[in-house]
Amino acid sequence: MRIREVRERDFLLSMKSVDESVSEPVQVHDCHRVISALLIALNVGAIGMFYWADDPWVHPVLTVADDLEGNNPRSTALVVSSDTAYEERTLLTNRHVGDAALIFGILARERSPVLTGEYSRGLLLLRMNFAELNFRREAFMCFYRALEHFIAVRILKVKRLSKELRDLQRGLSTLTSDPTLVDELREVYAIRSSQGAHSQSAQREITFDEVLKTKVFLDFVMHKEFKAEANRAMAERTGLGK
Repeated sequence: MRIREVRERDFLLSMKSVDESVSEPVQVHDCHRVISALLIALNVGAIGMFYWADDPWVHPVLTVADDLEGNNPRSTALVVSSDTAYEERTLLTNRHVGDAALIFGILARERSPVLTGEYSRGLLLLRMNFAELNFRREAFMCFYRALEHFIAVRILKVKRLSKELRDLQRGLSTLTSDPTLVDELREVYAIRSSQGAHSQSAQREITFDEVLKTKVFLDFVMHKEFKAEANRAMAERTGLGK
């Protein structure tokens, strides 16, 4: 793995497969898994926003013709750029990079597709547009499901939550003593409750900031838990944990 051409807003990441005896598609797939883990680790380590440089396009492809008879047909796509760009950026520090490296070591060995799958899907959907349509509601639910899964499985050690809000707040309380932060989780839960799949009332739009709030909660719990797990593993390897 090599990071190069670091600029103010982006950088280039190059990967080389460890096993070059396998086919190229297999190598590409393996590199994709590592890149995805590193991308999530950067998000969690810095509690920021990192994504693939090329936006995930999903766009209607139309046939344009000179008249209604269809003469001189040619294809055209309606492509809309994402409106989720940040005008102001915070400096990425050595501490952010160090935390991301520790968290990457855990994520690279993660075998549950729920956490990494929902997180990656949330990043993609947040940047995605279909002409005038956005996918912020779907991105919100991805990050929320990942948050719920992480607190249940990693922190509370249960298969499912019995009382969602209470259990989510209880799990968060094990990582922070800030009552304001724990109470703010109620707002995220209220947004989730307003998006019922079978609701007879119209679902309200979810804002970009509301998606980010849910993502920040997810980043926070992953940061705390994975960094602690990485530190314990390092202490055991060096004998400091004995």
